Amino acid sequence: MIRAVIFDMDGTLLDTERIYAAAWRAAGEELQFAQTEEALAACTGRNLTDIRRYFEEHYAGVMSFDLLQTTRERYYEHAIASGGVPLKPGATALLAYLKSNGIKIALATSTGPERTRYNLSSTGLLPYFDVLVTGEDVTHGKPHPETFLTAAARLGVAPQACMGVEDSFNGVRAIRAAGMVTVMVPDTVSPTDEIRALLDAECQTLAEIQPVIEKYNQ
Repeated sequence: MIRAVIFDMDGTLLDTERIYAAAWRAAGEELQFAQTEEALAACTGRNLTDIRRYFEEHYAGVMSFDLLQTTRERYYEHAIASGGVPLKPGATALLAYLKSNGIKIALATSTGPERTRYNLSSTGLLPYFDVLVTGEDVTHGKPHPETFLTAAARLGVAPQACMGVEDSFNGVRAIRAAGMVTVMVPDTVSPTDEIRALLDAECQTLAEIQPVIEKYNQ
C-alpha cells in the first residue's frame, strides 16, 4: 500500500536539469575547465556540500569550486530570468491526483531551501506538499538514503509504505537504500543495467506513475 510519494525536484517535477547542465557547461567553457562533463555526471543529484567535497577530492589545484559555482549561478539565473522555471509535463495533474486520493506528498531535493521554495512557488506546486526536505536538512546527501528517510519520518509514514520518484542515478540509489518503492522517470540520462536492477518501475512520463500507484493500492 502506497501511503506517500516522495519526489525529487530538478529533472523530476521541474525541467531544470538541462538548464543546470547548460550552465555548468557554459561556466566550464568560460573558465577552461576540461573536466566539466566528468564532474557533471558525478555530481548530478548531489547536494552542494557533497559537490564541494567531490571537487576538493578530485580537482584540488585544477579548478576553484567557488569560482565555478559562482560562474554557473550567473548562467543559471540568467536562463531562469529569461524563460522562467519550466514544469515537467503532468507534474500538476499527478500531484492533484495524489492530494485528492489522500496520499501524502513530500519533496526530497538536494537543492537549497530558498531556491526550492522559489521554484515550487513560481510553478504553483508548493501548496501540494506536506513536507519539504532540502539539501540543507541532511548531513548525508544522495546517494545516501537520509534525504528520503527524513521525508518519510516527517510525514509519519514507514519507508516501506512510500514511493520515491527520481530522475538521477544517485537519487535512485538513495530511494532503494531507503527501502522504498523505487521509480525512475529518466530525464537527461537513461538507466544503466545497474540502475534498472534497482527499480520497481521505470516510467517515461509522470503520467505513467498513477497506474503504478493504483496497482500497489488495489
